[in-house]
Amino acid sequence: MKIEFSVFPLDNSQGYIIHRLDVQMSLGLQHAFQAKGFNITPEQWGVLNRLWENEGMHQSALAQRTAKDRHNITRILNLLEKNGFIFRTPDGEDKRRLNVYLTQKGKALKQKLIPIVLGFLQKCYEGLTQEEVQDLRRIHEQILKNLS
Repeated sequence: MKIEFSVFPLDNSQGYIIHRLDVQMSLGLQHAFQAKGFNITPEQWGVLNRLWENEGMHQSALAQRTAKDRHNITRILNLLEKNGFIFRTPDGEDKRRLNVYLTQKGKALKQKLIPIVLGFLQKCYEGLTQEEVQDLRRIHEQILKNLS
């Protein structure tokens, strides 16, 4: 089945709409954090989230799991380390690799940030049903799979 697309005007382009959505959600999440007194970026949130799932992974694995290049992950980790949320230690098998761990302060941040994110997501998806949100996720995952 051939799908018809419109890329002109730009506002009709699905890719452009997804890009605008990404930008708006990132800005909105950062403002939500700031409104509650947290100087955390959405990029830092993503890294912290992956570490809450599985701390101790090396920087390159963390970069891959957060879709960041090595320069961006280094910059993000430097800020998180400067703020006392993480620390890095050399890998036991490969001293060139640095494994990333959460500090107690970084672990405690989870319980403070998750309610902010959940509230923000409620605002984002207002007017949609749970099924529509699940469909949206399924559709986005299929597009990502197609691009892999």
